[in-house]
Amino acid sequence: MKIYPCLRLIWGALLAAALLNLTALSDSMPVLVAANILNLCCYGVIAYALYRLSDQSRLLARAFPTCLASVILIGLALICMQFASGNVMLVNFLSLLSLAGSISNLLSEYFMYWGLDERILLYGYAFPARRIRWCLYAPLLGSFAASLLLLSWQVQLGTLVQTVCQLVPVVLLWQYMRAVKSREDDPLVF
Repeated sequence: MKIYPCLRLIWGALLAAALLNLTALSDSMPVLVAANILNLCCYGVIAYALYRLSDQSRLLARAFPTCLASVILIGLALICMQFASGNVMLVNFLSLLSLAGSISNLLSEYFMYWGLDERILLYGYAFPARRIRWCLYAPLLGSFAASLLLLSWQVQLGTLVQTVCQLVPVVLLWQYMRAVKSREDDPLVF
């Protein structure tokens, strides 16, 4: 199976999610909720693409259910947020749902990027081995740096750092997609 169309879906969803991160600069709660819902839709698209890729490797097969769990948990957190005004127990439950969804998303990205990495040598893509793993490392490091900036009340700078670090997977996945496309379009190989 050619994986380029699925990678294109993942790339588009990652680009949209990175750009939606800029809405964190807004003070409007409806804008933030709408951005979170759109971001959730982006991860729904990624889950669909991972479902289509799940027969390509063991790691990609593990990425789909963890991504789906992440979408469900974060969706439940968004629903609970609508009812959480003033209810301390519901706010705590919302925090736990968000944390579980974030951990599930982190595991999903690990499985996805390591699954894509194992295909590099297996299929002979013209892409350096282990570089695609930086799609996981860069946003994670950016989140830690942004958290430190947010703790020092530098919201705009923290959001900018996080957005730039979320664009790293977009660039690296684009390069990976070009290598996959050139390999899949080669009539002597595929």
